[in-house]
Amino acid sequence: MMRYLIFVCFICLLGCNPFPKKDAHPEVPLLSNLLKDKTKFKKIVGMDGSSEILVLKSDRLLLKPNNSNLPFKIIDINNKLVIEKKFDWKLPFYVDRAGNLYFDRAKYYFPDYNKSEPFKTVVVQDSLDKKSENLQNLTDSLRWKAVDKYEISLLKQYSLRKCENSIANTAGCNVFKIINNTLVVRQTALFKNEFEKTKTYVPKFDEDVLIGWKNGKLPSPDYLAYYQFGDLKFKCDDMTHPTTLEIAGKKYLHLPSDGLYQIL
Repeated sequence: MMRYLIFVCFICLLGCNPFPKKDAHPEVPLLSNLLKDKTKFKKIVGMDGSSEILVLKSDRLLLKPNNSNLPFKIIDINNKLVIEKKFDWKLPFYVDRAGNLYFDRAKYYFPDYNKSEPFKTVVVQDSLDKKSENLQNLTDSLRWKAVDKYEISLLKQYSLRKCENSIANTAGCNVFKIINNTLVVRQTALFKNEFEKTKTYVPKFDEDVLIGWKNGKLPSPDYLAYYQFGDLKFKCDDMTHPTTLEIAGKKYLHLPSDGLYQIL
């Protein structure tokens, strides 16, 4: 009974008709089938071992690994390897606006990354945790006061102030940038890329259609979405989020869960 009530409330929150409908455009091919047509698409790289494919402004591809045992890679559009290295996931990984890489407390210089040098890196929360561990002999109140004083001193070096309300002021509290020749990070996410090429979402030519419900702890809606770029139409799950972009003068289709395809 309780699960049913939760489901009803969930439907109300969605503000939609809970009854599935038929495919509004049965004549339009599914994207998964369309991608098999080698006269229309050429697969450049898939998601094997990768959590993300990021297209850089240099027309290269940054392949983020999906587990810490794998290296990241930067390749060109013809799959030629530029750099491949494992990195410590507990430390920040940063790509600055000039394309330089920062990881494992070192800076690797764009464009070939053969030149590198040590680079100071400060993760604020790690520094505070370490300071607290070193003061375990103090009472809780004295330790908190000492850590608070240390945080003020640490942030002052980088012209930063304490963030008193991080929950309500996330944007103001998050810091991930080079300050005083130091990579300073004050946020949970340890990855940032400022050298990514802009993607364009593929426009829809009709409204999404609810075609069913997926089972789980709570049923989730399964929508069919209808997209079009140029004369080409296709349909797919509404969570596919297809985008297009230009690389070296050619058009490409990017699918976060599937990979990168050249549009022929």
